[in-house]
Amino acid sequence: MKNFFTTDYHFMHNNVIRYDNRPFKDVYHMGEVIIQKHNCIVSKEDHFYYLGDFCFNISKLEEYLSRLNGKKFFIKGNHDKDKHIKIFEKYGEYLGEQKRIHINGQDIILNHFSMRVWDKHHHGAIHLYGHSHNSLENSPNGKSMDVFIGNNDYYPYELNDILKILNNREIQNVDHHYNYEKK
Repeated sequence: MKNFFTTDYHFMHNNVIRYDNRPFKDVYHMGEVIIQKHNCIVSKEDHFYYLGDFCFNISKLEEYLSRLNGKKFFIKGNHDKDKHIKIFEKYGEYLGEQKRIHINGQDIILNHFSMRVWDKHHHGAIHLYGHSHNSLENSPNGKSMDVFIGNNDYYPYELNDILKILNNREIQNVDHHYNYEKK
């Protein structure tokens, strides 16, 4: 069983193709390519953490969710409304707006939005987020990462690949813990 993370599929969102310069002819093409890429690496037994902004057309939400492999966990995005959450709960586990999880000794903070500091960051916890569609500066320091679907050729990220990227970065201590622990 593997753990996958991603965000910002924006199924059925016409303008996101132009906004992100996505390589799709229309929303239907985008949906089919994302589902195909998802299912070729995520098995039915794998865990799939989705960090917000799944589908703009509520009538298509269940169709897309039913076609994706994996045990699904959801973080609320800014475009996810109460009606989305009810459907998320039907197809997986809704985790709220932010959640700390623990996988194989690694603390992971999940949020749709980027944070500068987060719980346990000075002890090696990582932070995974979306929303910015890779528009934030990609710092070589700090153990946070935008898992935007467009950053990975429209495949979800597997946790071991995320850790390979983040383990090459230094912990960027920017809060009071760093100053206190140096004394």
